[in-house]
Amino acid sequence: MTIKIHSPRPSKIHCAFLAALLLIGLSPSASADTLTVTVNNIKKAGEIHVAVYNNAEAFEADRGEKGGAAPGITEGTIEMVEPGSVTYVYELPPGTYAVGIFHDVNLNNKMDNNFFGVPKEQYGFSKNARAFLGPPAFEAAAFELNGATIQIIDL
Repeated sequence: MTIKIHSPRPSKIHCAFLAALLLIGLSPSASADTLTVTVNNIKKAGEIHVAVYNNAEAFEADRGEKGGAAPGITEGTIEMVEPGSVTYVYELPPGTYAVGIFHDVNLNNKMDNNFFGVPKEQYGFSKNARAFLGPPAFEAAAFELNGATIQIIDL
């Protein structure tokens, strides 16, 4: 930001105004915190789907039928990955969130299940919450984002 003052000597009012503008322009966003999500134990190359939810109903209803944006998902990533680990960083407003991940190895944009509904592809949740006949309860995977927060998820 460039601010020009046309008088040779800025008045006290000008100085106060300039200070306020600099504070607004240079201060870090008061409404964004950093969420770092590390995904470990990726066994095969494929497409990783990471969704950050701010809504319990959306989190609990999502069965990985299709990847991509959906109501209740505030942030996310879909990209090709190799075996190993990957890390993603998101800037989000403070609040309560949960992360859900599935690893689409056959690239059909959904999490495949067997005849009994058991996932055939890797998946995971924040706080390494366990799934049983569907995703875990939002409360089991939910965490507070207030400042820098790290979630390490083992697939």
